[in-house]
Amino acid sequence: VKPQATEGHASRRSFAAGVFALPFVGAMAGAADAADGALAGEYLDPNHPRGFRTVTVSGNKATIVGKDEPDRPTWKLNGEIDGNGVLIDFRPKGGPPNLLGKFDGEGVTFPDGNRWPKTAAIVGEYSDPNHPDGFRVVTALKDQALIVGADGPKDAQWKLAGKMSGDNVLIDFSPKGGPKDLLGKFDGSGIVFPDGNRWPKVN
Repeated sequence: VKPQATEGHASRRSFAAGVFALPFVGAMAGAADAADGALAGEYLDPNHPRGFRTVTVSGNKATIVGKDEPDRPTWKLNGEIDGNGVLIDFRPKGGPPNLLGKFDGEGVTFPDGNRWPKTAAIVGEYSDPNHPDGFRVVTALKDQALIVGADGPKDAQWKLAGKMSGDNVLIDFSPKGGPKDLLGKFDGSGIVFPDGNRWPKVN
């Protein structure tokens, strides 16, 4: 289900248009066996460009955890590996019980044509010890990153642009009064900044 138009929806569409229009060679990749563990990882959904989908695999079972918007609840779906695809039970989100997503090694494609491209492991939700009641959600594809957050439940949302550099990200904190290109180093389970602050990953 596509999100209803809200304030800032146009900016989300602009980000989506920029990010998902990038050349993506994986779309032409051949079928891959989803059961070999390659399916596991972080994905983006063009219908929800400020959210994320995290896929984990155990045997022939898959778990998909995601958010459609940074400030929306986290949801979880169960799936079953089926050759080079995964049958996902979308009923918790109001969808069908066994929707087949075909995995090609670089993304998952659904019957309606929607495709979740696989993206950097840095994508996901984080907490910030300096703002324990807030949140940070990082999305990224190719060399573009977007960080959306709020410092507290009653604080306004902000968004920051970033540029990927390997597993790390250069973030423009100037909208929050910080430096323009602050390097955040991804250590596999969190993002570490030069001042020692670390955002642990929570999804």
